[in-house]
Amino acid sequence: MKTKFIFSLFIILFLATSCTEKTPTNNSPNNLEGAIDEIAAKYLEVGMMVGVIDKDQDKLIFSYGTKVRSNDDAPDEYTVFDIGSMTKTFTALLMADTYFSSNFTDDTVSHYLPEGVTMPTYNGTPIRVVHLATHTSGLPRTPHADGQNYPVPDGYNIYNPYEVYAAEDVYDYLTNYCTLLFEPGTYWEYSNTGFGLLGHLVGLVNNSTYQAVLQEKIFDELGMNRSSLFLTNDQMTNYSLGYNTEDENVPYFVANDIFQGAGFIKSTLNDLFKYLEANMGLTETALRNAMDLTHTSQMHQGSMGEQALAWFVQTLADGQTIVYSGGDTQGHSSFIGFNKTTSTGVIILSNGAMHGTQLTMGPEIFEAIDQY
Repeated sequence: MKTKFIFSLFIILFLATSCTEKTPTNNSPNNLEGAIDEIAAKYLEVGMMVGVIDKDQDKLIFSYGTKVRSNDDAPDEYTVFDIGSMTKTFTALLMADTYFSSNFTDDTVSHYLPEGVTMPTYNGTPIRVVHLATHTSGLPRTPHADGQNYPVPDGYNIYNPYEVYAAEDVYDYLTNYCTLLFEPGTYWEYSNTGFGLLGHLVGLVNNSTYQAVLQEKIFDELGMNRSSLFLTNDQMTNYSLGYNTEDENVPYFVANDIFQGAGFIKSTLNDLFKYLEANMGLTETALRNAMDLTHTSQMHQGSMGEQALAWFVQTLADGQTIVYSGGDTQGHSSFIGFNKTTSTGVIILSNGAMHGTQLTMGPEIFEAIDQY
């Protein structure tokens, strides 16, 4: 696979032209690279990396802005970003791989938890593993969500809200405080509690930890050598500082095992290209069957399209269907998606909080790819 490198800072660059299948309007850029520059200019907050797999399956890499407000150091394909809830796709993949290895012998969550931990039910209906992977468990978004009466652990910090939760805290919450929002499997409600618990189960079922299984089954398998749950000294040499909507530098998110599966991976564009290509079937991997399973629609979600296992499946305004995911932390945002029909893909990494607008930016780039 050829790789094209395009580095742009705030201005629109018109680079090598490419073949087009549709005639751009008079106001359109001359090529895909110019179109992506225009799109990125609308959304750039601090710094941003955009990766594209185009119709020829060439990789295009775009760099915008800076890694930190205090200097002009631009991000590159090895710069580390928090990917937030994109992590959930990794967690669902580990769940699917564990299923294919026959380690899940029961589909109820309570079956795998330690003695003395009682999962909440609704009218006698238990929470099943698939409910965790599709946000249909009825578990509140977090134990500290509005309306919950759980006394948060000592040291709780709204700027790093999952940092102090231990497994025992969540066990206590589930057993003594949690009231389900609805009967499992009947409605959709986004839940970090559910996905954190799913990652924790992956560790328990494999007689290990989420972190260890993630490293062995995905990072090592795909050669994602600069991805981790906790920043290493090496990663810190090329890390993008995160900024919130008030332009304040905020800490990167961390969590103990019980919440790690919900959104705490740190990664780079280069590593996420490996993950994207594997999901698209452009590279061979032992995870092929598990990946295909995670892309399969389970239910209609609503505005985000069809809910698969962590991933979403949506048909865009121009008719193409993409499989996608995204994430937000206090200071970072992410997007990843692919079109299986055209074998095209998009990655967005930002160190300025976008709070969901990357989910609009990603489809705009897909429509530009389709146009050019």
